[in-house]
Amino acid sequence: MKRIIIIGPSNIGDGVLVMDVIAAVCRTYPDAQIGLVVGERASMLFDQDERIHRLWAIDTFEGALGRIKLLIELMQYRAEACVDLRGTAFPLLLAPKVFWRYLKQPPKRIVHMHKRHLWKLSHQLPEAAASMDKKDKPSLWQSASDTERVNQLWSRWRLSSALPVIVICPGARSHIKRWTVEGFAQVADRLIEEHEAQIIFSGEIAEKGVIDDVMELMTKPAYSAVGMLTVRQLAWVMHRATLVITNDSASLHLASNVSTPTVAIFGPTDATQYGPIAPHHQVLRRQLFCSPCKVALCAYNHECMRYISADEVYAAADTLLHEVERV
Repeated sequence: MKRIIIIGPSNIGDGVLVMDVIAAVCRTYPDAQIGLVVGERASMLFDQDERIHRLWAIDTFEGALGRIKLLIELMQYRAEACVDLRGTAFPLLLAPKVFWRYLKQPPKRIVHMHKRHLWKLSHQLPEAAASMDKKDKPSLWQSASDTERVNQLWSRWRLSSALPVIVICPGARSHIKRWTVEGFAQVADRLIEEHEAQIIFSGEIAEKGVIDDVMELMTKPAYSAVGMLTVRQLAWVMHRATLVITNDSASLHLASNVSTPTVAIFGPTDATQYGPIAPHHQVLRRQLFCSPCKVALCAYNHECMRYISADEVYAAADTLLHEVERV
């Protein structure tokens, strides 16, 4: 097979969740050229990714005319197979002989989006099914510049391999998915005091204010990587770290992809659908009648996040740190 088109999601976190699909396709067809259609935010994950022959940012094709232009470009790519994880109508024209494969949807018992994407792959491109369980390393691409940047930070901050390195991501695109700044500060201070942890805060530029607020509340020093890393470089910082503590955000899925132990804090969203899949993880959430609500604005007073205590988050982190010591 010479060319394959994969149609993926828009956001960064969802983009991370399809990495294993891309890796499975590449293992099945190592000589194929991969054309990838994703949202503009997700496209940054694939910068310099040598597995991707052609990249389309679907957001740049606006309106009906834009979609027609995109369809024409996809047809001109002349792919021999298509994997549609987005649920578009494109496969009806890109793969008309097997269009029925794209009408099938994963059964309701398959809840997590990572598994739902793999299910779609196995039904839309059955030849790749045998490669889905052969993951022996992170499916996220790592370029030479990614490696160099991570090494630079480790040298700049003189991080010790003898002490735990913990990445904390207190932000999230939606403010209602954010745990309290006071809680993050208390947990970070306690990890430094009781584990001599080296704390790195990270997030998007838009989350700098949240991270600054957390660090101002702390009594002990920590590092901030805001504005210093690409999304993919953050993943490789996590890969080298001992533990990640995060809200339900892209950071959670980055940590899972590189198999770093993760404490995930959930409130309005569903952990069964978007929770961590790293081998070692802890999920913290409050079982309230309104949660998960999956809405943009809280109808109450954000109790699902506020009622999670710093002691609970610290205990989860402490448990994972001891698990890592025994491995």
